[in-house]
Amino acid sequence: MGLISSMETRSRLENPAVPITSESVLQYLGLEPSAAGTRVNTTEKALGLTAFWAGVRIISQTIASLPLGAYERLEKGRRPAREHRINQLLAIRPNRRMTPFTFKELRAVHLLTHGNSYAEIDRDGAGRIIGLWPLLPDRTGVELVNGEKCYYTEIGGKRIRLEPDRVLHVPGMGFDGLRGYSVIQLHRESLGFASAANEYGARFFGNNARPSGYLSHPGKLSPDARERLRDEWGQYHTGLTNAQRTAILSGGLKWESISIPPEDAQFLQTREMQIDEVARILNINPILLQHYGKATTWGSGIAQFLIAFAKFTITPWLERDEDVFNYDLFEPEERGRMYVKYNVNALLRGDPEMQARILEIKRRNGVINADEWRELDEENPLPDGLGSHYILPLNMMPIQNVVEQPANEPTPQPSSRHTKPETRSVKARDRYINSHKPLFEDGANRFVRRDVQNATRAVEKAFKEGKDPTAALNRWIDEFYPGQQRVIYQTMLPIVAALADVVAAEAGAEANITPDGLEDFAAQYTETLAMREMSSSVGQLRSIIKESGEDEMQEALLTRVGEWGEKRPGKIALREVVAVATGAARYVYQQAGVDMVWSANAGACPICMEMDGRRVSSKGYFLNAGDGLSAEGTAPLTVEYNIGGPPLHEGCMCTVVPG
Repeated sequence: MGLISSMETRSRLENPAVPITSESVLQYLGLEPSAAGTRVNTTEKALGLTAFWAGVRIISQTIASLPLGAYERLEKGRRPAREHRINQLLAIRPNRRMTPFTFKELRAVHLLTHGNSYAEIDRDGAGRIIGLWPLLPDRTGVELVNGEKCYYTEIGGKRIRLEPDRVLHVPGMGFDGLRGYSVIQLHRESLGFASAANEYGARFFGNNARPSGYLSHPGKLSPDARERLRDEWGQYHTGLTNAQRTAILSGGLKWESISIPPEDAQFLQTREMQIDEVARILNINPILLQHYGKATTWGSGIAQFLIAFAKFTITPWLERDEDVFNYDLFEPEERGRMYVKYNVNALLRGDPEMQARILEIKRRNGVINADEWRELDEENPLPDGLGSHYILPLNMMPIQNVVEQPANEPTPQPSSRHTKPETRSVKARDRYINSHKPLFEDGANRFVRRDVQNATRAVEKAFKEGKDPTAALNRWIDEFYPGQQRVIYQTMLPIVAALADVVAAEAGAEANITPDGLEDFAAQYTETLAMREMSSSVGQLRSIIKESGEDEMQEALLTRVGEWGEKRPGKIALREVVAVATGAARYVYQQAGVDMVWSANAGACPICMEMDGRRVSSKGYFLNAGDGLSAEGTAPLTVEYNIGGPPLHEGCMCTVVPG
């Protein structure tokens, strides 16, 4: 017996007074129209509503963009099971025609519209899963046969039965043991109202004659005349393309303008209300549907907004997937040990600054190492295993070091009057200095090259004109170098700040503080650097001008300026990269209130070796202006200003560490 025949029999036997109509057929199929008079009975019809489309799109594409992989539980922790066949399917290719993104997106769309997602589990002759093929939810279903759940799908008009172990079924909300509620059918009234509003709007603006006014005639028109007038007016003045066309009235006709009726004026408000309706259906903030008319209660910042979206909208769908995957995709002996998981870390992170602070706290308290931090930012591990070590602040130690220390083991005592603690920051700072030195040299090259070019032109011009070159050069110095000082500052500030940031982060991790005010340190240091380099150029030029006669002055000036270009950038880079690293570390140690110890590098000169291990307070100086220092085999050194840290002399590569 066919579908229509069975319906006709039931109608006549149960209630002969009820005729077989198109509406009864639709009701039998579950496709009856909404109260608004518009049927929303297909996925395409529902997705034709822009708000519903936007909501389904953003949820499904967000889910599809999240990494999904297989993991194995270990006695302690877990490991990514990249070699497992399920990981290959979910992360690389679920079937030969679909990418993981398309597979996840399509299944999410099915859940969001039909309330159920089905996929055929394709197995080889040995029973191993070799593919996952999505099934259309409107052609796939589940039923009980002899008390057992059985699936079926229609392909090419034929109904095919599928055993439960061949179907990956993720039901949505309302699961009754067989299937989840169809979202489109359950909310056909709300979606139908929105569809009706769309249709009304199209007709409202398509028929431009109605809202504008009406024609009046002093006499009585025959039915034929009224019909002809209506047709002609509609032909020339109905529709948006004819909206501004000039009307020619004759025979006593008058145009009477009318305003839009209140029920029509509320049309836009109705449209906005439907966006809110769709947002409630999909549990999504209206802002994500491009509706900005109302303030969100999910937090004012984009970070808080995204976290709320991840927790309340996305996560429940992910957990539905994971629960089904973890049971249906693994063999009985693998369940519990193997599992799949979406990686939602990117969605749950806060704003970049807050996330950096969280990671910094984890890093300095030994929760993560540098390589794990870098992996979160999709960066490669540090070479030679340098990023695999965990760190702890100096004023903390692992509890087992206290518990397991033998009672009769003496406490280590300093071996000399100067003690230098072993610290990882020495090697780290050396790496930072070496990696940033090319940047300092490049920056110095840029401002020194500008200095050389302008000084050369100024010298040549002063002597070419032949009118008091000394006065001309002094005027040029006064005019040029204030601007050169600004150029030096602008060139070197980002370079100084970059090195100061990484050194301060390392020093802060050691001292168990979060450094504050690094921008001020970088700005003040760079200002001093710019003043120092500008003063050096001015001092050298004025000294030559003052001490040289006019005959040899030009050659002496050009020779000195030429030497700047050859030697000065390298010297600046070597000195400043050490000074910035030391200064940033000292700045952090002062904030932490810890002592500082001079740490000489390997192969240091006898003078620096004499300083090695010398300890001062956080705000003290290793040497005061006028202090002398001597070592065997070297000439005595007298310092001209207070020495808060390296470099002590040209080429010095020492550093400071916390004491």
